Amino acid sequence: MNRVTLKGNLARDPEVKTIEVNDKSTTVANFTIAVSRFFKRSDGTKDKNTEFIACEAWDTGAESIGKLLSKGDPVLLEGSLKTESWEKDGQKFSRLKVRVSTFECLYRAPKKEGEFTEDTPEMAVAGSKNKNDANDIPF
Repeated sequence: MNRVTLKGNLARDPEVKTIEVNDKSTTVANFTIAVSRFFKRSDGTKDKNTEFIACEAWDTGAESIGKLLSKGDPVLLEGSLKTESWEKDGQKFSRLKVRVSTFECLYRAPKKEGEFTEDTPEMAVAGSKNKNDANDIPF
């Protein structure tokens, strides 16, 4: 099974392009998310490790990501890993990339008006950046 679930923040604005594939136009969005892991060291100090992960979305998902997300926005995504390989000046390169199948825009609910902290619970609201939408959720 090749399935990945990640929650992080966009490290840069998505790069959205329309390309020709098999004589058809399609849209692709390439972006990077920063995913952090928080932990305590053996001496009790808190620390974090951040990984920057390349992602791509296609078709309507790519269009939506281009319209809804920008640098710094939190996102929850699911997809699969794929290896991208290329050659430049006779040297071979490769990297892992996440091909996004679904995503949700996230935002942090503030503890106090305008205050955001690292341990604030997050509320998923697909397609919206309006924090007042959380009041419409029935639970």
